[in-house]
Amino acid sequence: MSEWEERRLEALSRYDVLDSPREPTFDEITELAASLCDVPIAVVNLIGDRRQFFKAEVGLGVRETPLDSSFCAKAILEEDFLLVPDAAADPRFECNPLVVGEPHIRFYAGALLKSGDGFPIGTLCVLDHRPRQLTDLQQRTLAVLARQVMAQLELRRAVEERDCRFEAASASERRLRLILDSARDYAIIATDGERRITSWSAGAYATFGWSQEEAIGRSLDDIFTPEDRAAGVPLEEAREALAEGCAADVRWHVRADGSRVFMNGSTHPIAAEGDLPAGFLKIARDETEQRQRAEELERTRAELVNSETRFRNMADSTPVMMWVTEPNGYCTYLNRSWYEFTGQSEADALGFGWLDATHPDDRAAAERAFIDSNLAQSPFKAEYRLRRADGAYRWAIDAANPRFGPDGAYLGYVGFVVDIDERREAEEAIRRANTLLEAVMEAVPGVVYAKDVAGRMLAANRGTIELVGRPKSEIIGRTDAEFLNDMAEAEAVMANDARIMAEDRVEMIEEAVSRPDGSRATWLSTKAPFRDANGVIVGLVGSSIDISERKEAEERLRESEARLSEERTRLATLIESLPVGVCFLTPAGDVLLSNPAYQRFLPDGILPSRLPDVDRQWVSWNERGQPLPRSQYPGARALRGEATAGTEFLHRTSDGDTWLRVSGVPLAGEGGTLAAAILVVIDITAQKRAQLALTRLNDTLETQVAERTADRDRMWRLSTDLMLVARFDATITAVNPAWATLLGWSEDDLIGRAFLDLVHPDDRESTLDEVAALSDGLTTLRFENRYRHKDGSYRHLSWTAVPDQSFIHAVARDVEGERKAQAELEQAQEQLRQAQKMEAVGQLTGGIAHDFNNLLTGVIGSLDMMQRRIAQGETDRIERYATAAVTSANRAAALTHRLLAFSRRQPLDPKPTNANRLVTGMEELLRRTIGEGVRLEIVTAGGLWQTLCDPHQLESAVLNLAINARDAMPGGGTLTIETCNAHLDDAYSARQSEVKAGQYVCVCVTDTGVGMTADTIQKAFEPFFTTKPMGQGTGLGLSMIYGFARQSEGYAKIYSEVGKGTTFKLYLPRHYGEGDVSEVLPVCLGDEHRAEHGEVVLVVEDETAVRALVVDVLEELGYRALEAVDGPSGLKLLESDVRIDLLVTDIGLPGLNGRQLADFARERRRDLNILFMTGYAENAAIANGFLEPGMEMITKPFAIDALAARIRTILEARRA
Repeated sequence: MSEWEERRLEALSRYDVLDSPREPTFDEITELAASLCDVPIAVVNLIGDRRQFFKAEVGLGVRETPLDSSFCAKAILEEDFLLVPDAAADPRFECNPLVVGEPHIRFYAGALLKSGDGFPIGTLCVLDHRPRQLTDLQQRTLAVLARQVMAQLELRRAVEERDCRFEAASASERRLRLILDSARDYAIIATDGERRITSWSAGAYATFGWSQEEAIGRSLDDIFTPEDRAAGVPLEEAREALAEGCAADVRWHVRADGSRVFMNGSTHPIAAEGDLPAGFLKIARDETEQRQRAEELERTRAELVNSETRFRNMADSTPVMMWVTEPNGYCTYLNRSWYEFTGQSEADALGFGWLDATHPDDRAAAERAFIDSNLAQSPFKAEYRLRRADGAYRWAIDAANPRFGPDGAYLGYVGFVVDIDERREAEEAIRRANTLLEAVMEAVPGVVYAKDVAGRMLAANRGTIELVGRPKSEIIGRTDAEFLNDMAEAEAVMANDARIMAEDRVEMIEEAVSRPDGSRATWLSTKAPFRDANGVIVGLVGSSIDISERKEAEERLRESEARLSEERTRLATLIESLPVGVCFLTPAGDVLLSNPAYQRFLPDGILPSRLPDVDRQWVSWNERGQPLPRSQYPGARALRGEATAGTEFLHRTSDGDTWLRVSGVPLAGEGGTLAAAILVVIDITAQKRAQLALTRLNDTLETQVAERTADRDRMWRLSTDLMLVARFDATITAVNPAWATLLGWSEDDLIGRAFLDLVHPDDRESTLDEVAALSDGLTTLRFENRYRHKDGSYRHLSWTAVPDQSFIHAVARDVEGERKAQAELEQAQEQLRQAQKMEAVGQLTGGIAHDFNNLLTGVIGSLDMMQRRIAQGETDRIERYATAAVTSANRAAALTHRLLAFSRRQPLDPKPTNANRLVTGMEELLRRTIGEGVRLEIVTAGGLWQTLCDPHQLESAVLNLAINARDAMPGGGTLTIETCNAHLDDAYSARQSEVKAGQYVCVCVTDTGVGMTADTIQKAFEPFFTTKPMGQGTGLGLSMIYGFARQSEGYAKIYSEVGKGTTFKLYLPRHYGEGDVSEVLPVCLGDEHRAEHGEVVLVVEDETAVRALVVDVLEELGYRALEAVDGPSGLKLLESDVRIDLLVTDIGLPGLNGRQLADFARERRRDLNILFMTGYAENAAIANGFLEPGMEMITKPFAIDALAARIRTILEARRA
């Protein structure tokens, strides 16, 4: 054994802890370590000689194990801490029996237990059955707990040393008492071995009342009380003194007069030679007064305990949680309701543990409020969320009043905690209900209000405010007489209110009220009283809607119904006299009106009855003798919207057969819906009988028929058109010789074959539909399909066919040549259109060149004049030339934007836009633009939806349309700009293929000018079309607007008549997101645009002038600028270690374009922000995929202040 090991074991032995019993202090530390580290096993391990002893353990169940399998034996060789995340993967422990066998230890962490002289005597360790790690906090906590274990061991050793010193002090005290026998304050009595008194001090005489003479020789038992003597206490005291060397004597004794005295003393044996003592020495002091005070105090304490017990019983029986604290805030009591509610134990909650049951988000505020109130000794009140035993949090109110003693000293708090979760939920429900009520009031159309019994307004929605024409602050709290202009109207309204509340009834009345503009309106009001919680009427609620238009409509309806009644009377008189049957049907098939002739022809109606007894009699037959299906009855077809003209059928009833000819016409109402159907019925029985007689007569004319048949056969053989007879199932029964000539099929090839086998697969479905129509008795005219030639090719045929009772008779004409000629004609027309487009391109380029030459003249001329003035030293007029150059350049930029919009390649900046606000904001600009000769009217719709578009492009479109309208009214007129909501349904979308059905915001621009022809309307949106003279227009105006509308997923439409004016409608899709956003850009280079942190910006631009301009701007603003002429040179800078805060790059770089450069940059500098510059972008909706987070784009040409603001914004956003 090494010297170090001997000294270590010696240090361990000084603590005398091996094989000692368990102690709660060490058990608690072990349990705390296991809980903090979230492990199943924790041990206080002491490493002895060839064994390890567990002073405390959790999860093992043993107190000692051999040293050869010990983890801690390795741990004591470490400096302070041993961590084994996975013992199975650690070569030191992978074969350890505790790892490969039970309990399968995989994780170990141990903090050393070091003695005062630095020797490791063991560890505080935690173990687990699975690999894991400890956080830094857990490791530090485990080390702290290890030091706490050592502190307890040191304390334990100190207590043992103190006990030894205490025993020595007790012996000294006994010797001291022997010396003090002569003290008069003490009764000192000596006896012989038989306990007869041999010495009686003066103190004994003063205490017991017997003189020394009276006491000497008496038994010491005489000073004991009768009950103690009966119990043998004197003798037991002597035995104890002999056995222990001292026997305590603290009890009541008897005086000579029989009174009692409480003595506190002891009895000692007097040593003698031999086994028997020479006697006993009793030393005692009279403590009767102290005893009486102690007993009084004990009675008081008992009463206090009883009082506290009664308080606790009362507190524990109340459902309210109660608590008591000391002056320092330490909680000493919580009642049963607290523990049952929170699930805390007394150990968890007392002191400041009750705060652990508060919600983590509320704890700091509750603790601060409690501490502040306790320091101020003032009432305490707080609301916080309290954790219930099931883990749920509920709102509670905690309140307490301070306690003060009789002397005014602060004693702490007595408080209570009440669950108010339901109350808060109720309050929140009331708040939500009030919010909902307010929202409902605002959403309800018309006027909604509430008044008190005095007629004062309590609540009013937007409709009420608009009706009165005053702000809400001037309405609430006032009566109608105080805010309505017409006193008579106010008095009438208030009288109605008072009457309704007095009669306690709900009433709907009409009231006349003047609008803010003075016009009169009729309002339909529904009013009802409302009550408080006691059922007392406290006011009135009401809602009103403006029924002025309805009243006017009702009056017009009454007049219309009167006229309609007169017309019906005349119509009834007319149809009553008609010899034919007439019937009007409702959309449901009910007879609205019929005349006697109809009732005579069809007593059961024109539709088959659903009644079984009638249905059996209502059977109709077509001319081929087939029963007529229900769906083909004339009435049924008319109610489906199908017109039938002269349909003949045999109507069979129980009264006989009747031939009828029926015509049915559907009548359309408003919106194209079916309003009714009119049927006309004629009895043609006599005509049919005549036809039958004629048929019989024809039977006698067989010779004539034979001759005609011969003529038909000659036509059949000689015709170059295809002739065909087939059954309705498509089986061919006869073909003429032209089939062999035209399609190569002989009669033997075709007879018995289905003609559908020869039809082109793409035409087969339409052919089947046509056969179905023929089977219904309809005639086919000019129906085209493709038939297969015997050689496999197909030819186009145009068919005419008629059905009879059993067969289809058809004739086909070869139209292949006609179709080829038509195709050649269309090709020639397309070539003509292309030639016209090229001519228009010439017009366009000429117009653009003319405009750009004018603009460049302004730019170049102004710059030339600036150079001349600078050379001459004259700088006073340079600003004028600079302004002219900038103005011309901006006009050129606007023309470029129009060209991009026309090509649908202009980058848009879509924002939620309020068209009402945009149009009204342009009013002054529009008036200046159109001049005084044109009157401007702007009509905006209430409740207009938002749309998502580029507001600048929408302004440009409206301005462009206004200018076109002005030019169309050379003699003056009216320009109306109107907004409205529009819903384009599926039917409209079907008619306009490029329109999607849905909800749109519509901006209409209408003029009263010369109008447009149909041909002009058709060409108006064509890219190069213009009606203006050469040089006065590029033909881009309406094309630009059309391009903007289509880019915005909208639609544009023109309505016009020559001489009556033009309406242009721009449909933009409804936006369902948040409201419109107005972007405010700085207008000058101020300090807010300057660099603040020495930022570095890399500029990549192949255009030297643009690159130099951007670099100059950046340097002027205090940025450090790096520049590159193309993508590869920019990439080299990005791959270097140079600081770069922002990349500004052109998109259209040669070779490696701007977007590719940005992707490479993001790979190397993940958080780098990027600003793209572009004068042309492939995808106008660039924000829908081109731009990623941290990327923005600015369109050339751009203003310097806009560039500076955009760069500053990007850098600030990155920093945030």
